[in-house]
Amino acid sequence: SRNMENLRANHFESRDSGLNKNEFNLSAKSGRSVAKGKLRAAKIIRVVTVPPVFAALLTTILYIAMGDAAFANRFHYAEAVFSLSLLPVVPYALCAVIPALKKRGRKFERTVALIFSVTGYLMGAAFAFFGGGVQVEKVMFATYLCSGLLLAILSFIFKYRASGHACGIAGPVAMLTAYLGAAFLPAALLLVPIGISSVRLGRHTVLQVIIGSAVSVISFGAMYLLVPALGL
Repeated sequence: SRNMENLRANHFESRDSGLNKNEFNLSAKSGRSVAKGKLRAAKIIRVVTVPPVFAALLTTILYIAMGDAAFANRFHYAEAVFSLSLLPVVPYALCAVIPALKKRGRKFERTVALIFSVTGYLMGAAFAFFGGGVQVEKVMFATYLCSGLLLAILSFIFKYRASGHACGIAGPVAMLTAYLGAAFLPAALLLVPIGISSVRLGRHTVLQVIIGSAVSVISFGAMYLLVPALGL
């Protein structure tokens, strides 16, 4: 009788141990699935909020809302879309289709993208200031150029990776709010999920996101005051 009781006890202990192991495995798998889901969501957020997309939205909204007060004509608007939205994505497209470039890694891709972006800003600024552009497009290009140069200085000289992603969102929000009203200010809340996704993917720290945002807002504030004051 005592042996039977011991056998039963061992049976139940073994069964409970098996259940606990199964529960642990299920919990671990669930945790991994949640983590993968969060990373996937973070990647999607970064893709759909890339700065060139926001630059295209900025130029298009300004052109629709303000017309010739934002851009001298349609050609100036088209040039702005090319300089701010199309040219900056060329490095990513090249890295995607050329394996030798892709192998050079994320740092190389980011560096080339920054160079292309600043080149686009220089082209756009030259066209706006010397090609008969109106004040709004001059301020816009001066803001992008100033922001790009500051990010380049931080990156290449001080080796500090301020978030270009956050910079490319905060600036357009500031411009739309200044020119079209406070209705666009809530769009600044997009910086929250963008910042979280950047940190979660290990691209930036919270401070780098904040500094990236500040670079474009401060640049816009300075250009918004300087361009009219200097009669440019």
